[in-house]
Amino acid sequence: MGILPLTALAAGDITGKVINKETGDPMDFVTVQLVNAATGKPLPIGTNTDENGVFILKGVKDGKYIVKISNVGSIDQERPVEVKKDDIDLGTLRLADDTKLLQEVVVEGIRSQMRFELDKKVFSVDANVTAAGQSASELLESIPSVEVDQDGEVSLRGNSSVTIWINGKESGLTADNRAQILEQIPAETIDKIEVITNPSAKYSPEGTAGIINIVLKKNRKAGYYGSAEISGNSRGGGNAGVNVNLNSSKVDAFAGVGFRMRHAKGGSLMNREFTNGTYTKSEGESPSHGNGLFFRLGATVHLTDKDDIAANGFGMFGHNWGHSTTNYHSNVPGNWLSNLDYSHNRGDHRGAHAELSYTHKWRDNHVLDITGSFNNWSGPNNRSYLQDITYADREETIYQEQNMDMSNRSWEVKVDYTNQFNEYLKLEAGYNGNFGKENTPTDTYTGTSAADMTQDQDLYNRFIYKNNISALYATLGGKVKNFSFSAGLRAESWQVRTRSLGFGQTESDVEEFKKNNFALFPSAFISWSLPHDNEMQINYTRRLRRPWGGMLNSFRDISDPTNISYGNPELEPMYSNAFELNYIKSWTYHMISLSAYMRTSTNMMNRISYLDNDVMYTTWANVADQVNSGCEIVVKNSLFKSHLDLTTTVNLYNNHISAWNYDFKSESGNIVPISGDKQNSFAWDARMMANVRLPWSLSLQATGNYNSKMLSAQGSRQGGWSVDLGGRRVFGAWSFSVNCRDLFDSRRFKSTTTGPDYTQYNERWRNGRTVRLTIKYSFGNMKAKPSKNEGEPMDGSGYGDGGDM
Repeated sequence: MGILPLTALAAGDITGKVINKETGDPMDFVTVQLVNAATGKPLPIGTNTDENGVFILKGVKDGKYIVKISNVGSIDQERPVEVKKDDIDLGTLRLADDTKLLQEVVVEGIRSQMRFELDKKVFSVDANVTAAGQSASELLESIPSVEVDQDGEVSLRGNSSVTIWINGKESGLTADNRAQILEQIPAETIDKIEVITNPSAKYSPEGTAGIINIVLKKNRKAGYYGSAEISGNSRGGGNAGVNVNLNSSKVDAFAGVGFRMRHAKGGSLMNREFTNGTYTKSEGESPSHGNGLFFRLGATVHLTDKDDIAANGFGMFGHNWGHSTTNYHSNVPGNWLSNLDYSHNRGDHRGAHAELSYTHKWRDNHVLDITGSFNNWSGPNNRSYLQDITYADREETIYQEQNMDMSNRSWEVKVDYTNQFNEYLKLEAGYNGNFGKENTPTDTYTGTSAADMTQDQDLYNRFIYKNNISALYATLGGKVKNFSFSAGLRAESWQVRTRSLGFGQTESDVEEFKKNNFALFPSAFISWSLPHDNEMQINYTRRLRRPWGGMLNSFRDISDPTNISYGNPELEPMYSNAFELNYIKSWTYHMISLSAYMRTSTNMMNRISYLDNDVMYTTWANVADQVNSGCEIVVKNSLFKSHLDLTTTVNLYNNHISAWNYDFKSESGNIVPISGDKQNSFAWDARMMANVRLPWSLSLQATGNYNSKMLSAQGSRQGGWSVDLGGRRVFGAWSFSVNCRDLFDSRRFKSTTTGPDYTQYNERWRNGRTVRLTIKYSFGNMKAKPSKNEGEPMDGSGYGDGGDM
């Protein structure tokens, strides 16, 4: 975001690149200001460096100036320049760390919460006051256009088909386990969150809504430093953790460990009304608990100035338990009158991600990266159900236990090559392979109590799922004056193999279900930098949503006797074409971004419900086509000399679903036809985040969120709203934060499902108003790395190293 546009009489451009003197890493968001050489007064002309450390001051009038480069925690640099109609390249400018300020920066530095890059929005976690003590799942709820429901399901711009990454990789996260993993990752370990709504061919096409990349902290400032944090909340939960970095000229190392304890109280209600006046209703409550240990560690060895080798990983161990009590009532003829359902669940989750990488740099923009990683996520889970059923003429008790032992393993290989031949041409190419296997046996026992239950062989299931993906990609881009472009193509082949084994069956007894797929995914980006600090972008990508293991598994989930769910092994992938037009305008203290988008999807994967003998069955099916179009508006305002920052996001979108019909073969053998008319639905959501910086190192933050009603293929999701508050006070190396999540206890998820003869309303909630206190202590000496030439003093003149001219 630039500071102010230049005048129309400008004649030359001033360019350069800023890197960290100690590490050699590009420095983004560094302020570059033009100063009048004669008066020493700053001019209303400036900009910030991009993610590669590059800056450009466009169209500077002839004259003598000083280019001032400044960044919090670094020693400023000033370069005299004289513009005489020609462009000026300052080369590479190296900023040295200001060791006197670094301690304060770690504790008190306040960065912009959101910034825009060419293909993504980047959200800084350190700048989010309410992030203290949160989990990654809670943190995602504060990101504009991102929503997390009561089950941990993440959606972006109203679309749940979104890919979640950690450090730019899948890292073993799947739709089966990611809610559990995100709940356990402490926000304290996260550096930033990147939202990529229209990823290029370089990225995986998985997730039609885009990619959310969670980047964990791996700071490379020199010296040793770290932080310790402890928090507790009004529900009896809390967390504690320590993170340490130790960096030298040859080795950068980090380690962290965190313990998290969670207590939540949820509930639900359901009202199913039939056209003949009968009904089935339920009300329930479901407290849940959990604890876990999250750890991460890694090191990068700088073998030479051009070669790095790194090893790092993270993992977790945890235990969860809970119960629910649900009371059902019905007046459907021939059905039970009441059903009191008690359920208990307990389980362990454990997993690890480990990776080894090698990087070779011929120069800053000519790089080869090779990474191999292994992921293992597993854990036994047990659920028991006791039903006290009352009929008109009798009472009945049914007891069931279901044991599931999840095992999910995968290997991932990435090779990325980047070569920027010159200012006008850049090549990116590479290979990405992901090879995963899930093996999840489920065993069910039935009786009238735990004492007399016996194995129910009809409900035994062992689901084996293999998904192997291989991809090659290439993108070619460049820049000509104010015009930037990029075009790419990704070729992917993937093989799906599934088996659903019954009791006593081996893999040789059941024929493997096989599907081989191949698809091409093109992408194209065009960007114009216009006068007066305006920028326009237009892009196109093709993406898909592949079904995950739980969607394919035909096993029946009996946890709710009135709502039984199962997967569909015949489910096909859903393909989407996405178009996006972006406009960004910046002023000194204000910024506006407008994004118009359209996404066309075929073979939609939807959850479809049907009734059979008064039981609701829910499964997945490819029904209808969809066109989703909308406009996202983001406005940032810095007011009252930057003491008040406002970030407002409004997303307006229309969802068109074509007419569809589908025939299900029910449990009783009947054919149940289900259909839906074509429909258009307009929906919108809005979020405002206000940050107030007060004296005495005090920061306050308030976030309000609203989602309107949204239609689906078989019903609708009702609107909702919530408000979060937070405050942080800094005392030297100590900081104290108090946050209140869901201030008005309004965060609930409501939906309506319609069928040929019924309408069903559901409402679910979890947690509610929660107050959290967090105490953090930062430590370290953060001494500068030694110079390559031993004994050479660090340049403290303000000019730093000479540029590479």
